[in-house]
Amino acid sequence: MKLNKPTFIISKRADSLAEALKKSPQSITIWVRSGKFKNKLPLIRSAITYEAASDDDAKEYVKRFVSVFPIPKTHIKLSVLKGISSDRVSQLLAYTKRDKSIRTQTHDFDYFKSKKTFVSWKSRGKIIYTLINRNGKLLGTAWFNKKRQDNYKVEPIIRIYPPARGKKVVRKFLEIIRSEESSKPNFPNYA
Repeated sequence: MKLNKPTFIISKRADSLAEALKKSPQSITIWVRSGKFKNKLPLIRSAITYEAASDDDAKEYVKRFVSVFPIPKTHIKLSVLKGISSDRVSQLLAYTKRDKSIRTQTHDFDYFKSKKTFVSWKSRGKIIYTLINRNGKLLGTAWFNKKRQDNYKVEPIIRIYPPARGKKVVRKFLEIIRSEESSKPNFPNYA
């Protein structure tokens, strides 16, 4: 769902988020799962878009937010965020080490062996997008170089990790990234 100006509703009470979502279905609901209500789930679990661990985590999510979309034929929503947090870098490194197809069919292991190699790779001008579930688990990444030539077609490199593989999320993830980047100068529009 591409939102022009998304409305974020942030609360420590999950039941109040479910009520707010009934009034405004296009809202992005963020549950700050702390305090005395941290274990009180809403009756409709799909009412929560993201479960933040703290107020700072909720602010970071809002700052990086690009879009949200459901996994087809489910009520599960995935968030697309710009950039990658240090928690998700750790998840990325773990997927790269564990996932045989990533290790054998890509060069990711060269870039994501450690935080040091990741920082070195990222410092070469990468624009990164992440795909996460409501609990903040990394499900996919996409990246490309910042340096672009005017007539050069830029295709992001996309990785979908095991929990989301086979769920038909790549196309929507790619559409959102293209839409986000095509609004910027020097990024070619796709036919």
